[in-house]
Amino acid sequence: MLREESKIWRNPTFEGVELLSAHYQTFSFSKHWHDELAIGVIEDGAEGLFYRGQNIVIPKRQIVAINPAEVHTGFSGGSDGWRYRMFYFDLSALEAQFQHRDLPINPVIEAVQIDDSALFDTLLQLHLSLEQSAFEITKESLFTLALERLFTQHGSSKKTNDNAFCAKAGYLARDFLRDNFRENPSLTELEHLTNCTKFQLIKSFKQLFGVTPHQYLLLTKVNHAKRLLSQGQSCLDTALACGFYDQSHFNRNFKKAFGITPTNFQIL
Repeated sequence: MLREESKIWRNPTFEGVELLSAHYQTFSFSKHWHDELAIGVIEDGAEGLFYRGQNIVIPKRQIVAINPAEVHTGFSGGSDGWRYRMFYFDLSALEAQFQHRDLPINPVIEAVQIDDSALFDTLLQLHLSLEQSAFEITKESLFTLALERLFTQHGSSKKTNDNAFCAKAGYLARDFLRDNFRENPSLTELEHLTNCTKFQLIKSFKQLFGVTPHQYLLLTKVNHAKRLLSQGQSCLDTALACGFYDQSHFNRNFKKAFGITPTNFQIL
């Protein structure tokens, strides 16, 4: 059965970022361009493009990158169409996001098709976090990691010295997250606390503890939730006590950590 759908929205966390999630089978875009930098992930099927004078087919788990003002089309690259998620980044907004650090936001991405599994996964997680309930620290962390890798690995921006290891910052951030996990600290708060850039903080934290700050926050929450459930507290009260946005947000993250829903854990 033919099914085509699309959804477009903005998330208040980041100004100047438009988001699209779509599944097309027979639909095709006519020639057009974007004023923004368009970056997308092909979740399923394959997308065809007419770009820079040639037809290109971008398959599942590949990234598509369309530079601002580049004329292109979009059409199905196979009989089953394609399902994908797109970011449309306003360049001035990106520059504002990274103005505190030495990462020049150059709109030129070198290739229209990017084969980078790590970047694909980070972009997909970021897009989902901007659609579903997610903590600010999760959205900020994924945004920082995705844009850093995109511009330094696949654009013309030069690598920076932000890889410098800072143990003190990592421990400060860890202690702050542990003591304030119910209040859902943001990455920006940790940046101000540690006097490190977001990217430097994420790298140092992961080197010290094996997880990123947002992963540590989630693990702290679900471990505390597990103790509360073991003591007989209800799922709803536990979710509220641990600072989750809602029950589905709690259920999703608890199951990711322990392979079982909070409700099923209660009856063990």
